[in-house]
Amino acid sequence: MIEVDCYICQSSNKVHYDSENGHNIVKCSDCGLLYLNPRPGLEEITEASKSGMHRGDKLLKVTGKFQNHLKETYLSRLNEFNYAIMFSQKKKITWLDIGCGHGEFVETLANFGGENIEIIGIEPNVKKQESARERGLDVRFFDLETHQEKYDVISALNVYSHLPNPPEDIAKWCEMLNEGGELLIQTGDSANLPAKDHHKPYSLPDHLSFTSKKLLVELLENLGMEVLQTQNYRMAQYPIFSVLELVKEVARFFLPGHVATFKFFPKFPDCDMWVRARKISNRTEL
Repeated sequence: MIEVDCYICQSSNKVHYDSENGHNIVKCSDCGLLYLNPRPGLEEITEASKSGMHRGDKLLKVTGKFQNHLKETYLSRLNEFNYAIMFSQKKKITWLDIGCGHGEFVETLANFGGENIEIIGIEPNVKKQESARERGLDVRFFDLETHQEKYDVISALNVYSHLPNPPEDIAKWCEMLNEGGELLIQTGDSANLPAKDHHKPYSLPDHLSFTSKKLLVELLENLGMEVLQTQNYRMAQYPIFSVLELVKEVARFFLPGHVATFKFFPKFPDCDMWVRARKISNRTEL
């Protein structure tokens, strides 16, 4: 485990925010970022991402399985973020999905873009790679630090909180974009929440930090990106109350391997943040 400072403002001023699984989240006293401190070293993070197993007081397993219901959500987001216009231009779009998991978003994109998209997913977890390939998806893994290809769009869904140093990682993604290329990032907008109202579990130490819309937009703009659209949605773990959802939650409560939350009325449900940003042409990359 290593001690770290805030990666946004480099401040060492922090206060304890909350604890889980033998790990502590602190809040930067200067910019408000939430981050794991101390945190696992880079080698341990890398090995855990490959296996999907993270150690704390309890062993955290995050491999999971393909979730077909996510495809409906992703299709809705693609329409709401106007990607149909991009694919209507009859131009081949090269798209890289970073941390694609079992490939739910890759499969949605392949169907959405049809012959006008060339979609590749990268995923470090070996089991998730195998799961995606069994569905005929082009999912592989390569080192982004040395990767030389460029893309029209790079997406990273539920990846930001896993990054050891988001400013450095996202700067590399920007370098991998063609002129006018775009980023699509999904993460939680939760750094401003009181600890008692933060969505849980934190999934520590798998998640290394939690940001806010303000911090993420500023980060992207500092990297030479123009933020085109931001939208917050209801967190997936907060079902909208109905008789059907109540029955589902009761079933999850009794079935092994399922977790019921019964969190129908959270105080801050709309923290699922999506951000679309475009690389500004003819600007020196930072």
